[in-house]
Amino acid sequence: MKISIDVMGGDNAPLSNIRGAVDFLSKHSNSNVEIIFVGDESRISIYESTFNSVIDRIEISHAPDFVSSDERSSRVFREKPESSLVKSVQLVKDGFADAVISAGNTGALLTSALFILGKIPGIHRPALAPFIPTQSGGFILCDAGANANVKPHHLVQFAIISQAYIEHLEGRESPKVGLLNIGLEKTKGNELSVAAYQLLEDQVENFTGNIEARYILDGIVDVIVCDGFTGNLILKSIEGLVKHTFTWLKQNIKAHPISRIGAPLLKPAFNDLKNTLDYEEHGGTSFLVINGIVIKAHGSSTSRGIKNSLIAAHKAYEEQLIKDITKRLEINSI
Repeated sequence: MKISIDVMGGDNAPLSNIRGAVDFLSKHSNSNVEIIFVGDESRISIYESTFNSVIDRIEISHAPDFVSSDERSSRVFREKPESSLVKSVQLVKDGFADAVISAGNTGALLTSALFILGKIPGIHRPALAPFIPTQSGGFILCDAGANANVKPHHLVQFAIISQAYIEHLEGRESPKVGLLNIGLEKTKGNELSVAAYQLLEDQVENFTGNIEARYILDGIVDVIVCDGFTGNLILKSIEGLVKHTFTWLKQNIKAHPISRIGAPLLKPAFNDLKNTLDYEEHGGTSFLVINGIVIKAHGSSTSRGIKNSLIAAHKAYEEQLIKDITKRLEINSI
């Protein structure tokens, strides 16, 4: 298997991407996985000593252009075919790679992947499906930003593909699905929610009904479906809350003499909690609707986030995730 990495994408590029790849290859020393570094060869070569230990399993594909975070995604595919982001996706299309990972511009990656690789047969809309870690195991949130406006049958597809994904990602059998809503009753919510409830109930196995936002971290369901506008608000609210909670805890501990004394004893517990809630621990977000394995790592990913994104890509390839999703959509033609 070969995985192409947009080495120039992300806030900590290229070093974090290179180190993440090295960590991954070291962990999978007995496997046949190889990595293609896609980016400016002159900049990559500066860090050759970093990946020299695994250089026999690394290939460099020169891409002189770079896609910035503020560029219009709809133009990147046409205007920057020699960028590291576009070229890393093109390698999958041309059969030189089996999966692609980028921590770069989300919109540009999704648009490029749609144009170059296309959608899985039967898919109506693209979707972002991040795994949200919690103390109770975590869940898939779909959609988390690709579609501000959706129809009820789109939410059914999101549920089906997300069930397949979390089965492969976390090894969960018969994952439960919840519809994000303002109340538990099936008649609650707007027109979309009411109509989607009926379709989900009829067509999705283990649909448990509505779930309110205050209960999403309780481990009640494995998949939560909603429109992309709502999902993106939920995702960013969780990220902000986690970040500020740890800041507040540190400030409050420092503010009390007794707490400062006991702080060293609490550090292991805080570290465990921080690792549990860390998005990097579970790799990037998979574009499940793309007819190929495309994983978007967080823009601020360190080497750990890149390594875990590579692990997720490798697992999706080994377990034939795309083939499984395609089969499920054929069975549940919507």
